[in-house]
Amino acid sequence: MKKILSSSLILLAMLGMVACTDSESIPSNNLYKSVSEKNMPAYCKHEAARELGVYSSDLYLYPIEYNKGAKIIYGRYSVDNTHLEEFACIFNNNDTFAGLKINHRNVKNKLCIAD
Repeated sequence: MKKILSSSLILLAMLGMVACTDSESIPSNNLYKSVSEKNMPAYCKHEAARELGVYSSDLYLYPIEYNKGAKIIYGRYSVDNTHLEEFACIFNNNDTFAGLKINHRNVKNKLCIAD
């Protein structure tokens, strides 16, 4: 009886290990990775460029703003010669990346010269 019970326990443990190898069940470590304040602009540029499908050199970032413990980095990029898009990178109060907020409002950037 003890031999059957120990064999069953070993089999259950092995099945548990196989079930844990599913990549969707294991959260990404990047979501919980703490980013130092001096590296936040570079991290923001990287994430925004990846999400928006542009080069990081095409992004302009404003200085870090502090809001109730969270850190927010606002930025913008040029869609074409006449439109700008705005976005914001948000970091939690424990310096983890919370996400990217994209404002699709097509801000006009065209110069109007009076005739």
